[in-house]
Order: sequence, then structure tokens, then C-alpha cells
Amino acid sequence: MVDKPKYVDVNVFIYWLGGHPVYGEKSYKWVKKIEKASPREYLTSSLTIYETLIILAGLTGRNLKNIGFVEDIVEAFTRLKGLTIEPLRSGDMVQAIELMRKYGLDYEDSSPPSSSP
Repeated sequence: MVDKPKYVDVNVFIYWLGGHPVYGEKSYKWVKKIEKASPREYLTSSLTIYETLIILAGLTGRNLKNIGFVEDIVEAFTRLKGLTIEPLRSGDMVQAIELMRKYGLDYEDSSPPSSSP
């Protein structure tokens, strides 16, 4: 059992899936740790998957009508054994606005999911 999962931000997935020239290898190594981790050891948001799709579509010239592209990205997330994907709840969205005000964050950086059911 994992005490507190480690949150994985969108940049790790963008660098890994996009083959970033500087951070791609480091992100790949992190993803390998997630693949081997215990279930729920790592956590990300459903928003992270959507952001990854949007950013990679922009970088590659693809779009969200391309089923193969979308399947590949979603599968990349869902096959990571140690990663839990949490949905955003309405309370998370309200809290995100408060965090935006308090810390000057943009919306996606202030919107991690609740880790409790």
C-alpha cells in the first residue's frame, strides 16, 4: 500500500511522448519507474490526458478526430501500472480558482484531482 501517491504533471508526459531533445530521456526513465510501480503509487488527473492530447496534436499537426492518435495517447497512460488517473470533481474546480488567486497559478497547474474517492 502506498501512503501518499506522487503527482505526475503534464510536462513529464509531453516530454516523454513528444521525444523532447533535452528532457525526453529523463521523462522516459521516470515513466519506466511508473510502469514498474505499485498501483496508486503515482497519480495524475484526467485533465492531464486531455492537455497531453491537445499539446501533442499541436506539436505534431494531428487533431482529436484522428482516432489512432487519440487511442495511442490514451493507451500510453492506461498501460502504466503504477499510475492512477483521477477525475476532476466540481470541488476541485472551485478550489483551483482559489489556488489561482492565492499563488498566481494558471488553471491547469492549480487543478490537481482529489486523491480520495
